[in-house]
Amino acid sequence: MNQADMIAQNINLKRVNGLYKTLLFLLAIGFSGGVSGQSLEETKRLSEQGDNVSDFSNYQRDEYISSWIDEDGDCQNLRHEMLIRHSLREVTFTNSSQCTVTGGLWLDPYLGKVITIASDLDVDHVIPLAYAHANGGAAWPRSKKQSFAMDEINLLLVDDGENQLKGAKGPSGYLPRKEYQCDYVKKWQLVATKYKLELPVTDRRVLFSISTGCSGF
Repeated sequence: MNQADMIAQNINLKRVNGLYKTLLFLLAIGFSGGVSGQSLEETKRLSEQGDNVSDFSNYQRDEYISSWIDEDGDCQNLRHEMLIRHSLREVTFTNSSQCTVTGGLWLDPYLGKVITIASDLDVDHVIPLAYAHANGGAAWPRSKKQSFAMDEINLLLVDDGENQLKGAKGPSGYLPRKEYQCDYVKKWQLVATKYKLELPVTDRRVLFSISTGCSGF
């Protein structure tokens, strides 16, 4: 086997491994019908059946979050700690107490936009709170709802207008710019798996479709 053949084989093995991991994820979040013994066409057909119905009734944001926590009691809540940690330059504060960030340099991953004013940024829940509530979170105890709302693996600093546009949509209703979609899908998969959310089939199909073209799956 020459060097070119060896490289091609390694690429194919990585791609097969990525597809295998993606299929395991889909099974973990409720992909019905099974994979074993099914043709690809049959698996695709089954993925379009038995859709979970998202139930947004009885969602109350206050059950998840009323304000950002200040876990270490240093006067900087989680939002401002994220602003400090992710700024690409030294941040500025409202006053010498250094509790509230006003300026810095941030890159919004959804738009690829540079932002310098802290108030122009929202802390986005990648899997929105209302979406999580509608797809399994409604049954959680309040303590788990609050832990979910503060879990930084599900948080990103993004343009406030883009966050409003996204709302409570899943991947079938909202995706960021193409250059960030692989990272976005990875975050969705990580959080959905961690919290055992039951995603609607329309969103599962989008996650699968994008992930097959990404490295590292």
